Amino acid sequence: MIFRDRFEAAELLSEKLKDKIDEDSVVIALPRGGVPIASVIAKKFNIPMDIYFVKKIPSPYNPEAAIGAVSEDGIKFVDERAKIMLNVADQYIDEMVEKKKNEMKEKRDIYKKEKIDIKGKTAIIVDDGIATGASMLVAAKSLKEMGAKKVIIAAPVAPPEVVAKLKEVADDVIFVQTPPDFMAVGQFYQDFHQLDDEEVIELLKDAS
Repeated sequence: MIFRDRFEAAELLSEKLKDKIDEDSVVIALPRGGVPIASVIAKKFNIPMDIYFVKKIPSPYNPEAAIGAVSEDGIKFVDERAKIMLNVADQYIDEMVEKKKNEMKEKRDIYKKEKIDIKGKTAIIVDDGIATGASMLVAAKSLKEMGAKKVIIAAPVAPPEVVAKLKEVADDVIFVQTPPDFMAVGQFYQDFHQLDDEEVIELLKDAS
């Protein structure tokens, strides 16, 4: 199945989520691609919307390749196998974690979004698709540590092999499709343009 755009994907995902929403639910987007998804869900079910930042920790040899991820609250995941194979120093990882935390703080300031207290809430974390699952793993662990009573991971598309990994950290995982021929999230969208900050700010305003 190819989605027309993120909004159509969000409508289909909402159908899968309708029995999971309770009075304590908050939908939380991984920016930027998750923001259109969350905005549709927030309006459809009349629940609060937030964003949660997770950044990849890049390899020192290839900025496009990730050796882990870190959340805006400093909770990190490092692929130990990649770290050993590439001989990456702990100091590099610590410096990268601080750098990424600062970048995420700056973004939250730009988006002017106060964090919602999710203690005792059902946190539904959404993105426009999941590839490796590293960002979602870190986000789910972070929200659990922040006191969410339940964490649900939801996305329109993900490869089947990451689903089991995500089930280890979430109370539930919901997808529209988990195709075996998955190569990249963008292959399942007609319109998969990179959102800019203005679009994100507009969607956050609209959902609130």
